[in-house]
Amino acid sequence: MTDTDGTAGLDRRLADALERLGHGMRSLAQRTAREHGLSPLQQQVVLALSRGSQARGEVAALAAEFDVTTPTMSDAVTALERKELVSRSPGSDGRRRTLALTGTGEDVARGLSSWDDPLTAALAGISGEDRATTLHTLLRVIADLQRAGVVSVTRMCTTCRFFGRDEHPDPAVPHHCHLLRTPLPLANLRTDCPEHEPVDVPAKRGRG
Repeated sequence: MTDTDGTAGLDRRLADALERLGHGMRSLAQRTAREHGLSPLQQQVVLALSRGSQARGEVAALAAEFDVTTPTMSDAVTALERKELVSRSPGSDGRRRTLALTGTGEDVARGLSSWDDPLTAALAGISGEDRATTLHTLLRVIADLQRAGVVSVTRMCTTCRFFGRDEHPDPAVPHHCHLLRTPLPLANLRTDCPEHEPVDVPAKRGRG
């Protein structure tokens, strides 16, 4: 159904376009995973661990990030251990097990890092301004979906307690990072910030 100004129809077409993009990305991921003898979920784990964030170093954290059950993620990690791509070691509390890539796993991660090259090549043909605006729009949508409970774990600027929305008059630099204490250009918005703190998490002591 389309309303009088066409907004509903436009929204539906945008949703359809994003769905097709998602389908294409899943196909790319499946193809690359098969080339390395992995399942798509195992590939996600290898790439996540390659980013070196301690927040991803446990099975439960990875399960939450990729919206799967803990047993499903545990099976994926166990398979990666059998393939000698991932190792587990006791955490700092001696109870939880911390995950890390092995040397072979790091080699595989480097091979997987170009899995989305077709997409980045397509984006390269778009102006920097349009790419920055698109990034900003998508991050706002994802943040709204997270608040609605559709998306679980994100480490984006738009879901962080340090993010100050629309605090500056410049449309190219409208936001502010209160952790770094600096204006935040659209093109610099992060999708995976290691210092991300969710809005609903109590504030930690600042850097001073």
